[in-house]
Amino acid sequence: MPDEDVCWSGDAARAAPAHVSDPAPGHCRPPALPMSPLSPQEIAQFHRDGYLRFRSVLDDAGLERLRTTLDRVIREELHRDDTSDLPPEFAYGHNRKGSARGQVRRIHQYVNIWKVVPEFREAIRLPLVVGAVRQLMGDRPLRLWHDQIISKPPEDNEKFAFHHDFYFWPLDRPSMITCWLALDDATPENGCMHVVPGSHRDPRFQPPDCDLADDLHLSPAPLGPGEPGSLYQEVRTWDADRARPVPLRAGECMFHHCLNYHMTPKNVTDRQRRALILIYMPDGTRYNHDRSPAHPCTTYLHLEDGALMAGDFFPVCG
Repeated sequence: MPDEDVCWSGDAARAAPAHVSDPAPGHCRPPALPMSPLSPQEIAQFHRDGYLRFRSVLDDAGLERLRTTLDRVIREELHRDDTSDLPPEFAYGHNRKGSARGQVRRIHQYVNIWKVVPEFREAIRLPLVVGAVRQLMGDRPLRLWHDQIISKPPEDNEKFAFHHDFYFWPLDRPSMITCWLALDDATPENGCMHVVPGSHRDPRFQPPDCDLADDLHLSPAPLGPGEPGSLYQEVRTWDADRARPVPLRAGECMFHHCLNYHMTPKNVTDRQRRALILIYMPDGTRYNHDRSPAHPCTTYLHLEDGALMAGDFFPVCG
């Protein structure tokens, strides 16, 4: 058995079972982080625009390993009879045996795949990713809020309208940062990310009580005239041409703030568009029940309001 103080990898990781009660075998020590994956200019750009197009964080072998593993998981879900050893949130948002569908899905999701297969458990601690996120969070220790696969299979997807993420989450302050890692080349034609630069700090895009605080690098910066909250609903009706596309090659990633508005258009090609989404929160984040009382990642944990988001379900990553 591997030592509990190091991360599982290789054959030992692939042989390890995943259990809902203990999703992370042992307590993995985060890998050594790159000293400075981001330049000061890149950090300033992220805080200004609410997103940052990064570079490749996976080599060809690592990329192919994740794609092959995902293909296997998709097949297994279509034939799996026993789901008792899977985390409840993993059932959300994709086709599985016995599931009924009345319409085309906008996206296909596999939530907290890191709890299910070791290959994705390793991916939540990619050194370049967690090193960059730590810098963007002011070098604070970080935990995983959750991961998810989001795919837009050809002919089985739709536009996913503009939204920001924070107000769907039962978390206390808007300090989360998402890594959007392309598993296939992502283009405007097959549904790459589109963002509204600066919307994370523009009070017009946020509800009036939004916490745009200096300690979160969120001092208000309106980009035009209008009252706070005046675009909060309207932006959800915008088309992709109102935003900036962020095309990525497979293996590259981008980061975006949890208050940044983003969307993905329909995949109109005959090519897949799969992405691994890694959502990080600073250590010390607390549970806010009223914000999202039925969130699939927390509803079965029965957390008390104000509880720290900690433990093996929200592992330290860097």
